[in-house]
Amino acid sequence: MICPVCNKKLKTINYENQEVDLCLKCGGIWFDKGELLKVVNGLLSKNKIAPQTVKETYRNKLIRIDKIKKLQRKCPRCNVVMNLKNYSYDSNIIIDKCPSCSGIWTDEGEMQAVAKYIKGNPDMDNYTKALVGACAEGQKSGSNKGKIITAIISLFYLGFASFFNGSEGFLIMLLFLILPLGCIFFGDELGGVTGVRFRTTFFAPVVTKPTPGAFVVFIGWVLLLFPIIFGILSAIGIFN
Repeated sequence: MICPVCNKKLKTINYENQEVDLCLKCGGIWFDKGELLKVVNGLLSKNKIAPQTVKETYRNKLIRIDKIKKLQRKCPRCNVVMNLKNYSYDSNIIIDKCPSCSGIWTDEGEMQAVAKYIKGNPDMDNYTKALVGACAEGQKSGSNKGKIITAIISLFYLGFASFFNGSEGFLIMLLFLILPLGCIFFGDELGGVTGVRFRTTFFAPVVTKPTPGAFVVFIGWVLLLFPIIFGILSAIGIFN
């Protein structure tokens, strides 16, 4: 096969127990379908690739293929024009891939860059996992506290209603609490419900898309706190 860059004959070599075709002049390598990942996995298993730096791990801007000015190259095996590809869509490692045989041409250093991208930065990955775990734990803890506060407010409402209006007041307040408590305790589940029709005075809209669970919980809190807010505003004369 002939190198698509400098038109020199490619030399078949054994690299990481895999036969690949190397250009001795420009350093480019031709990989038949599936060979690139086999070589990369071999390098990674032997720890021959350094991890990415923080700057490499968090790329600022995605390279768009349509903005690249590069000569079209022909597949050394099929002799058809190869397509430019951003490896794994966001690595910013631009490789040439044959649309016919799915072989891949890498310029000098690109194969190592692919291996480095796949390896990533283990330290940053561990920090990220730890941060996500801490956030999840904090969110869970906050959610539990919120539900405890919800229960306390609900018991206060029920006790208040029972004290002034007896069993009838208790029942009315219990019916009032069903909706806000459902929204707060089952926000994600209720947010995922679609196809429900809300009957109003003159039209009946249908819920066609899921609602974010956080928004449902927020509405639940607004409904739950409404009697308190209304009472405070009435006490200071807003509604007088």
